[in-house]
Amino acid sequence: MGKRNDRIIRVIELLADGKFHSGEVIGKEIGVTRTAISEYIKDIQKLGLDVFRVTGKGYRLHAPLQLIETNIAQDLVCERVVTSTNDLLRERLRDKTELPAGYAIVAEAQTAGRGRRGKHWFSPFGSNLYISLYWPLERGMTAAMGLSVAIGTVIAEVLRAYGVANIAVKWPNDVLASGRKLAGVLIELEGNAVESAHAVIGVGINIEMPKHMQAPIEQPWTDLSAELEQRVDRNALVQDLVAAFRAGLAVFEREGLAPFLPRWQQFDQLMGHDVTILMGDRKIRGTAVSIANDGGLNVEVEGVVQKYHAGEVSLRDANV
Repeated sequence: MGKRNDRIIRVIELLADGKFHSGEVIGKEIGVTRTAISEYIKDIQKLGLDVFRVTGKGYRLHAPLQLIETNIAQDLVCERVVTSTNDLLRERLRDKTELPAGYAIVAEAQTAGRGRRGKHWFSPFGSNLYISLYWPLERGMTAAMGLSVAIGTVIAEVLRAYGVANIAVKWPNDVLASGRKLAGVLIELEGNAVESAHAVIGVGINIEMPKHMQAPIEQPWTDLSAELEQRVDRNALVQDLVAAFRAGLAVFEREGLAPFLPRWQQFDQLMGHDVTILMGDRKIRGTAVSIANDGGLNVEVEGVVQKYHAGEVSLRDANV
């Protein structure tokens, strides 16, 4: 991160208390002119923060901002702004000979966040959680079959414990509340099919999406503050999630997907419902039956149960 970006982050840290700070005082604190501060404010607004200026008082955020602690827990580090947490974790895997299993990165903002199939993941500063976690696959990439199902189950369980009602999972990688998207999972694999490989597990969770930046989101969504009708302690949540991921991954490594299947069923939005499977230009209509032992989706099509995998299909309601 360059000096300019470091200064922008420092301005955000000063403004995080929700109080007015004059451009002159901020400039003295970080060693730049008031003119430079006004330019930094524009960059901060591009990150999704609502900053306003009052003559004679200075700048302030719309509301106080809880920043994630920079060294929040062992092998869990916070970066303020990244292109994407998955990309940064993959860079660290290349730069270091070995990272500990369960090493995780959480970011305040992503400038190039993405979901499945390269879809843009809206990632404003300080509003949500963007987490990536490393897990080695000693038996190769084939050992990751069904991993997104296991991670989705863990997310649903943690959020239910936080009090989120009507929590559901939608194969292969969505977590919903009241039928609207609350979280998503992106798993990227590197290595060999049957030899040593790596899983980079990306998770995004909507915490408190800024009202002034909600328009670009194209699908129905919700956030934790709306579901719980109160603000969420992001530091506590990220620690609880990462601890649950590490515990769940240890089980997945020992026992595979089997222990997660009955847990997933508690939240399964699709089971027993009509679905449309999109495969290129083809539309296949059927009824979702269950999750297969390898993490695929079993669908009954014209009386025959067929299995589909995450990389091949998209799902929509059957009446669309």
